Amino acid sequence: MRMRRVAEIVGRQFGAIARWQLLEVGATDAQISGLLRAGRMFRLWPGVYAWGRPDLPPAGRLVAALLYAGRGAGLTGLTNLWWRGLLHREPDAVHIDAPGFSRSRTGLVVRHPPETRRTMHKDVPVVPLSRALLVASTDLDHDSLRLVLGRAEYDQRLAFSLAELEADLRGGPAGCRAVRAAMGAHLPQLARCANGFERDFVLLCERFGLPIPEPNVRKGRFIPDMTWEDKKLIVELDGKDAHRTPAQRMKDAKRQKWLEARGYTVIRFTWAQVQFRQEWVAAVVRRHLT
Repeated sequence: MRMRRVAEIVGRQFGAIARWQLLEVGATDAQISGLLRAGRMFRLWPGVYAWGRPDLPPAGRLVAALLYAGRGAGLTGLTNLWWRGLLHREPDAVHIDAPGFSRSRTGLVVRHPPETRRTMHKDVPVVPLSRALLVASTDLDHDSLRLVLGRAEYDQRLAFSLAELEADLRGGPAGCRAVRAAMGAHLPQLARCANGFERDFVLLCERFGLPIPEPNVRKGRFIPDMTWEDKKLIVELDGKDAHRTPAQRMKDAKRQKWLEARGYTVIRFTWAQVQFRQEWVAAVVRRHLT
């Protein structure tokens, strides 16, 4: 067994290696069994191992699952979106598109589409974003799909466009209805929200027919939460744990005074108001806009 070659493979694959790769570099069945007994390797999936330590980094766990799924496999669905940074919570299972006949297992969902196209993202094989969106459409609700679309369009590193997605939806592949609905209600401002509270406020504005504000647009050295520039109106959103200490309140007052000196009207809403008094919040905003 050529250990230098093993080290190259393990380094490239973030600590994961497959049995067939070990055999290709000259390992015997007896040597592989010996490495497992000695704690030099740890079984992750049938025929797939972690080298040196059982706990791999996220990229290593993904590569291990891809190795199990077989040559030509790529991340799809929720896992693809998470790996691209379009979802902020790692899915409970790894979602993979692959040729061949590998079976799904606990924590691993393997699909076998007629064709599997792949590219690389952060050194891990992934299917095209349009395919991942179609697969994920069964796991995401309407607003979550809209958020993913907004983030994909906003992230210039992904080179994503709605026009390219529209081309990939021709022919009516599974999931296209949900993706088309999300495209039809596309709201790019969602991608510029810093947290769920801000997204809830933007969706509140949409729900009550208010003009959609621009989130997090810098004004001098400050970045207000929501701005209607044509109306010189700013909404600041006070989260559950924010703006409680004297120092925080002093900072808020200084910020508000600076904005008001430049002609802006500043109004504030708490998390509880946005969640439980939506009609009142909408009425207040509408009054200031008109």
